[in-house]
Amino acid sequence: MSSPLQESNRNRFDRIAAEWDDSPTRRNLAVSVAATITEAVPLSPQWQALEYGCGTGLVGAQLAPHLGHLLACDLSSGMLSVLANKAHASGLDNLETRQLDLTREPPPAERYDLIFSSMTLHHIPDVPALLSTFHGMLRDGGWLALADLDAEDGSFHSSEAEGVAHHGFERTELSQWLEKTGFHEIQARTAHTIEKNAAEDRTRQYPVFLLTARR
Repeated sequence: MSSPLQESNRNRFDRIAAEWDDSPTRRNLAVSVAATITEAVPLSPQWQALEYGCGTGLVGAQLAPHLGHLLACDLSSGMLSVLANKAHASGLDNLETRQLDLTREPPPAERYDLIFSSMTLHHIPDVPALLSTFHGMLRDGGWLALADLDAEDGSFHSSEAEGVAHHGFERTELSQWLEKTGFHEIQARTAHTIEKNAAEDRTRQYPVFLLTARR
């Protein structure tokens, strides 16, 4: 059974799945994250990869053509349905979808050359536990690529937003968690900056990092 927080995430993303790709902000973020992963990680058409928290595949669909196989996982069946339809229409026959909650369910039996996620960690209550799960799912030498918000004051999400466990992350702290888990070659870089309207018609900037590491 999913936790109340994860059930809130599932319900929210099911509700908004059909309109998710309509946002230019989300599309632009995905382009930047996919490009930064491509620059940071030596993708191979022989690789088996897993995306956790794939949503409608805005990032994964860009990386799939550079991989042997991509298992795209998410809590939301609504999001996965949108992605499956897009993959079919685009001829991405190496992309498979699966509903999966790694905070409550055992990981797949397969081992992966790459695990990546974008804007997923801030929905996960126990991030170190998830990092440990990722470590066990990777082959020796496999890559982990995580994109999410830098630590912010809570203004990024609206007060009505559900399922938010963290207001971003300090890059140093997340890097330390990765190191304690057994990852090495840890590097952090800025993948994108999201601009959002704030109070008094001001525009605020929210950097999004990409952390990469190897098992």
